[in-house]
This record gives sequence, C-alpha cells and structure tokens, in this order.
Amino acid sequence: MIKTIAYFPLQCARNSGEVLAAVRGSLNQHGVEIQAQSWDSDAVIIWSVLWHGRMLENREVYNHYRGLDRPVIVIDVGTLIRGVTWKVAVNNITADGHYGHEHNLDWDRPRRLGIGLQNQTLRPEILIAAQHQQSLQMSKVPDQEAWITQQIAQIRSATDRPIVVRSHPRCALNFSQLPLGIEIQAPQRLVNTYDSYDMTVNYHAVVNHNSGPGIQAAVAGARPIVDRSSLAAPVGVDISNIEQPYEVDREQWLVEIAHTEYTIPELEAGLWIQRLEPYL
Repeated sequence: MIKTIAYFPLQCARNSGEVLAAVRGSLNQHGVEIQAQSWDSDAVIIWSVLWHGRMLENREVYNHYRGLDRPVIVIDVGTLIRGVTWKVAVNNITADGHYGHEHNLDWDRPRRLGIGLQNQTLRPEILIAAQHQQSLQMSKVPDQEAWITQQIAQIRSATDRPIVVRSHPRCALNFSQLPLGIEIQAPQRLVNTYDSYDMTVNYHAVVNHNSGPGIQAAVAGARPIVDRSSLAAPVGVDISNIEQPYEVDREQWLVEIAHTEYTIPELEAGLWIQRLEPYL
C-alpha cells in the first residue's frame, strides 16, 4: 500500500471539492500522507484525464508519474448516476485502467444504487456519440471527424437506418464533410445543473469509442458498438450484427460496472481503497 500521495488542488474541476475531500479523508484514515504539488510521492491523484482547462497541466503530472511506473489515481464524474456516483480508477478511466471490479462482488449493489437493466429502446435511429478530443481516452483517435465518417460508412454497409451524430458538449467538431442525410444533434444543457446535458440513449444502437454513452446504452438495452477499451466492450456488438436482436447476457456485467463508481459516503468510508489496494 502507498504511504504518500501527491495532490494538485488547483488542477481539478470546480465541482470536485466535496468528492476530493471525501477521498482525501479516507486516505488520511488509512495513514496515507497527502503531499501537495509533489513530484516524488508513491502515487498521485488527479481529476479526470481531460487535458483541457483547469486540468490541462494534469497531462504533465500523469506522464511524469506513469514514467516513474507509479500509480495515478483518477477521479471523475460517474456514468451510472451523474452527480451521485463518481468513478475511481488507477491509471485510466477506460477498460485500460484498474478498478478491481471483477472479484469479490456484491451482487446486490446495483439494486442498492438504484440501477437496473432496461429494454426500452424506442427510436429507430443509430446514434454516434462523440467524445472530447483532448481526453486521454481519445489518444488512439487523433482525428475524430475521420473516425465518425468511417463509422458512418461501416453502418451503411450493414443497415439503412437513420443516423444521428452528436458532438461532445464541450468539444465542437467540423461536420461539414459528413454524407448527406445525417442528422446533427446539438447537446442542450439542463437548467439548474453544473454540467449535465440532455443525453438519451433510447436508440436502436449507440456507437461510441470508449466513454459514458456506451455504458449508458448497454444499461438501457441499446446495442453498444464500442472499442475494446470501452467498459461496455464485454456486452457490445459488432456493426455487422447491428440488425440482430440484442440478446447479450448483461447481468454480471452490470454488477461489475456497479463496482467502478462510488457515492460520496462510500468514498469517505474508503471502499474504493479496499478494492484498488492491489494496484496501489
């Protein structure tokens, strides 16, 4: 177990205060010394892997600690219940990160969190959900516009269903070269929220590289078409099977994914430390 952990308080999102206070408190209870602005701790904790705005300088922190082969604990907004559950992982927030979510499972956890599998896809369209280009998650997709065009071509080889393309709310993309007949969906911010938008996944299928919409689609019963680095990959489908019934067994996957995010009381109690300790 680590003894010291670095923390860069000015490089966190504005809504991170209560979450990070809970995390720091649990670290203190486990005897871990928190060292502000340190470049030589046993590990480091950062807010998200989005190298943009207040978090831009976290890229240097991330690369430094990974270069030393020391753990980078990443805290981010959760996907399961936005604003209530918070993602905690080591080294990445995709399937390339560590969550400790495949062993010692609490099979009742989804119910206690209030999440459950659905089968309510009502719309006939296929949604392509883009991501923020400045995120570490997109490091293998340097040109997202080209990636979207490629997804459209692959979809068209398998089905003639209508296609909707939605950009990330804070990452504008150039859609001027898209084929004719593609609907562009502009995210609309929800009133009285910090950064929530009108995202729905009640489509026939959702194409997403490796972020939240893929996970949300799988929970909702929409076919997730994702990269292997997505946490939804175990229950995803290939584009070639887009017109086949979505009959993937998602029960164990839901239990596992429920162990990747925590409520603030759970963060305070250190449940995340118990699960991630083998990677620290």
